[in-house]
Amino acid sequence: MSSKTPSLSELYHLAQHLELDAEIPLPAARERDHALAATCPARDDSGRLRYWLEAVSQQHPAAQPPVEPWLSEASAAVLGRLLALFFGFSGMAAFLLGSGRGLVNVFVFMLLFVLLQLLLCLVAALVMARTVLGQQPVVLPVNPARLLVKRMFPDRRYLRDAQSVIRLVFLRYGQELGALFTLGAIAAFFVVLALSDFTFVWGSTFRLSDSLVEEMTALLATPWAGWLPQATVSGDLIFASRFHPAITALSHSTIEAMRGWWPFLIMCMVCYAMVPRALLWLLSRFFYNRQMRAAFTGLPGAERVLARMKAPLVRTQGDSGGAPAGVGSLANPEINRRLLLLNWAGALAPDELTRFDEFAAVAQDNVICAGLGSVPVEQERLGDRFAGRVAHIYVAVKSWEPPMADLADFLANFASVPRCTLFLVPLPHKPVSALKLGDWQLFARSLAFGGVDVQVLESE
Repeated sequence: MSSKTPSLSELYHLAQHLELDAEIPLPAARERDHALAATCPARDDSGRLRYWLEAVSQQHPAAQPPVEPWLSEASAAVLGRLLALFFGFSGMAAFLLGSGRGLVNVFVFMLLFVLLQLLLCLVAALVMARTVLGQQPVVLPVNPARLLVKRMFPDRRYLRDAQSVIRLVFLRYGQELGALFTLGAIAAFFVVLALSDFTFVWGSTFRLSDSLVEEMTALLATPWAGWLPQATVSGDLIFASRFHPAITALSHSTIEAMRGWWPFLIMCMVCYAMVPRALLWLLSRFFYNRQMRAAFTGLPGAERVLARMKAPLVRTQGDSGGAPAGVGSLANPEINRRLLLLNWAGALAPDELTRFDEFAAVAQDNVICAGLGSVPVEQERLGDRFAGRVAHIYVAVKSWEPPMADLADFLANFASVPRCTLFLVPLPHKPVSALKLGDWQLFARSLAFGGVDVQVLESE
């Protein structure tokens, strides 16, 4: 189980169950996850979560994943592969057979089946690089992929946690289909070449000399010229295949000589269209597996489940000679320094921090109080104290109060932080109502963090 990369459907299903898990009392959740950890065969976080998801799915029939439609991801991929081969074959065949007088213009051929494919590969490589680096790639305002994405995720707020994975899914299938399109075109090239009498010529409205064309073809043939000289174009062939509209007839010998372009054209398609697609496909598969596992374990609420499943290593119990367990008591100081607890508007009293296990991982120096003055004053007081080293910000808020714009403005200063968790502090002996929880969840979705979730605090 630990070796398998989660699927998009598992990602969405996990998000549903993590929301349901927040409603379970903490002691019951601890007992359940301790028991699951004892039987879990996985040794990585992604495998543990998949095991947990499979177990808790049986306890919530209402949250069972929907029945797979007939056009699932696997069936759509098979259909896309067949269509890519078909369109590649038919496109090349139509282009060759539709050329007037059986004369195929080399420049048009290179434009459609080599340069255009190479340009698409460069665009895909740029989008992949920006996605892997965590940047937002530039996309067209009218993007067909948006229609597919809306059908994948009924609740669009999950896109914020999985958008890099979704881009890599489209990149992976896009490069695979592009390579199959080129493969189908190459197959059609050989079939039509064997069954039909056509030849290759070159000509342009621009005044290009034979020497310039020879230099261009030699430059394109550089990758294979040393070990496959048969796939290069000689100066004599370039001279003989120059097209003049005044020519009304071509001898059989001339046609046979002009057909010598085909090894060069095939190698151009392989080297500049198929190989880049194949390399990008392999890279997209690698980065997809990595990003999917990161998105799976980084879903809001997943860290609570993992912490409970690895509970013996989470916090220390105070002994006779040591300090009691509390804030900053975890054994990993580096993790402690990367967590920031924001006590907003006095939601927590100083002596309440030790009551909640959720704050045990926060270092004492990373607990700050804010929300008692104006936003500019709070920003000036805080300054850049935590700039560049906070990985996750905890915000304790009063559950009985509505979300305020001041909090959103203040949290905008931490927009570069990847994760944010809002902890709703309840009134004594009074649970947080579903209406209040919904208000805070709606507020959380408007924040600019990469991942945001809302949790209700429960004391021991």
